[in-house]
Amino acid sequence: MCNTQIDIIQNGVSSTVLNLCDGENYTLVSDDIPGATYTWTQDGNVISETDFDLVVDQNGLYEVSIDQNNGDCPIEGQAFVTLFDIPFANQPNDIIICDDDNDGAFELNLNIQNLDVLGSQSITDFSVHYYESLIDAQNDQNEILGAYENISNPQQIYVRVKNAGYDVCTDPNSITSFNIEIFSTPIANSVEDFETCDDDLDGNYSNGQKTIDLSQFDNVVLNGQTDTNFSISYHSTLTDAENGLNALPLSYYNYNPFTQQIYIRIQNDLNPDCNDITSFNLIINPRPDAFNATLFQCDEDGLPDGFTIFNLDEAIPDLINGVTGLLTKYYASLVDAQNDVNAINGSSFSNYLNPQIIYVRVINDTTGCYNISELSLEVSATDANDANLQICDDDGVEDGFAMFTLSNAEPDVLNGLPSNLDVSYFLTYEDALLETNPLPISFTNTIPYSQTIYTRVENENACYGINEIQLTVFELPKIETEFSTIYCLNTFPDPITLNGGILEGSPNDYLYSWNTGEISSEIEIDQSGTYVVTVTNANGCSKTRTIEVLPSNIATIENIEVNDVSSNNTISISVSGEGDYEFSLDEINGPYSDSNFFENVAAGIHTLYVRDKNGCGIVEDMVSVIGFPQFFTPNNDGYNDTWQIKGVNQQFQPGSIIYIFDRYGKLVKQLNPTGPGWDGLFNGNPLPNDDYWFAVTLQDGRVFKDHFTLKR
Repeated sequence: MCNTQIDIIQNGVSSTVLNLCDGENYTLVSDDIPGATYTWTQDGNVISETDFDLVVDQNGLYEVSIDQNNGDCPIEGQAFVTLFDIPFANQPNDIIICDDDNDGAFELNLNIQNLDVLGSQSITDFSVHYYESLIDAQNDQNEILGAYENISNPQQIYVRVKNAGYDVCTDPNSITSFNIEIFSTPIANSVEDFETCDDDLDGNYSNGQKTIDLSQFDNVVLNGQTDTNFSISYHSTLTDAENGLNALPLSYYNYNPFTQQIYIRIQNDLNPDCNDITSFNLIINPRPDAFNATLFQCDEDGLPDGFTIFNLDEAIPDLINGVTGLLTKYYASLVDAQNDVNAINGSSFSNYLNPQIIYVRVINDTTGCYNISELSLEVSATDANDANLQICDDDGVEDGFAMFTLSNAEPDVLNGLPSNLDVSYFLTYEDALLETNPLPISFTNTIPYSQTIYTRVENENACYGINEIQLTVFELPKIETEFSTIYCLNTFPDPITLNGGILEGSPNDYLYSWNTGEISSEIEIDQSGTYVVTVTNANGCSKTRTIEVLPSNIATIENIEVNDVSSNNTISISVSGEGDYEFSLDEINGPYSDSNFFENVAAGIHTLYVRDKNGCGIVEDMVSVIGFPQFFTPNNDGYNDTWQIKGVNQQFQPGSIIYIFDRYGKLVKQLNPTGPGWDGLFNGNPLPNDDYWFAVTLQDGRVFKDHFTLKR
């Protein structure tokens, strides 16, 4: 190999890569060979140095070629030199902090200062580092990493800037410092809306404007904060409060009537940026209008001394002039009214002067604002008249209660008095005196039959008199109001008697008016219909009795249908007539049934009875049910001694033909249907026990045959 590589030595250290700080001179040294020729190049360009060493202060690739002049190959060497800038630490602003909890400590990221410290230096080429002391910064030890909380207030922080490529490049200008200072931040505690009543210091108690001492809210805003560096100001807009401009005077006359929002700024005067803002509504409520009024009362206690009881509330409409939402309170003196002490009972006040002035607080029920007016009390000694109202208890419920039209008493009450008087009615004397609980014009008494109520007569709220009205509810006649009876048409023209149905007292105590035109207590009638009588007592109270006379009659038998000669003989009867009918078989005195059908009827002659339920009489008819006995016993014991067809007699089918045969068909007897029957003899001789046959041809044409038994 011809070429030989050598290391270029710098300060005794071999180096092919060399880092240099800006402003430093560095000497590159090659082999010192006597008589050799040295050729140096920078980035390929020959430079003038021909010695075995070279002083460099710039970036570049430095190479040397050594020709030994002895025929050997040249010796070559190279060094890469990088020149790094010395960083400069620009002076940043101090960090000023408004403390969030006022403990003097605050956690922050110091890197927020990096850009200010670097200035125009590239953040990729240089780095910023923070230390609590200058020594730490100079020695690059105990660097502050991550979030940092101050350990004193104020506190100085040191900053060192390093070249990111070669951090040994430094000088005093690479280090600077700044301060962290933490200021307490005041809290603007909330203030409730402030309501107050208007005054008349500006000549108007209802314009919603007055002078307010704003400093009264300072203690609420501070709420115990004692920092003497805190100050409070009041503003009319949020912008002014945020910028601390145009503070309102503490003695403030609101320019917005009734409601104005006030903004409050509290700041740390050592650092006004540390501030807080709150607000409240200043509400100036107008005072209500209060009007003077006068009450007149009647001296009705029996002593004409000018003293009586007043219901002061009667003056409310005049005191408030009809405005809603206002209350009133009463006081015997103006001082008591102004101080709201010793209020008196307005619903029942006994005057002790005549006339007397009462002082009235007229109060807005919502805001509590008030005004004071005067109520004059005067007692008069006039009088009105008693009256009576009477009414019949004819409202459908006879209980002594009835509805009165109280105004019907006014002609008597006002008789002889001036015109244009007002009349009102009350349940008790005290109510009338105090004008409480007035009664409606349509009033139902609360005590049955007899009750006294009271009337109050006034002339424009001046009492003219309190008098009695006697209410009387008269009883109606005690009668039976509804009644019904029967007129039997079969008894015409015989009459029946109707009466007024008196239940209490003598019939002679009443007047009668019948719809027949008669006026007696009783009348006689001979036909059905509706009869009405109005019964009137001595008090002129009437009640009506209605009598329904219903027609009825005995029955007319239309048809009788018989089903006989069977195991279940039946009879059905049809009738007509105006009555309500019931039926009985063979028993005139019953029992009777609503059914007109009879079954299991024994053979023989029967009587049917038809009775009118309304008592108009009984009709009857005979009916024949044909049948025969199954056996007979001619032993002269009085029971079943003969055999005969039943249901035949002189009235029913007397022309019937009856033949009796023995078992061999020999005729042993022809019976007379109306006779006593067969006694079991043939030619005077008794026939033996046996079954015998018969054949019957009834007069109505029916024919039937059967057998029966003879037993001795």
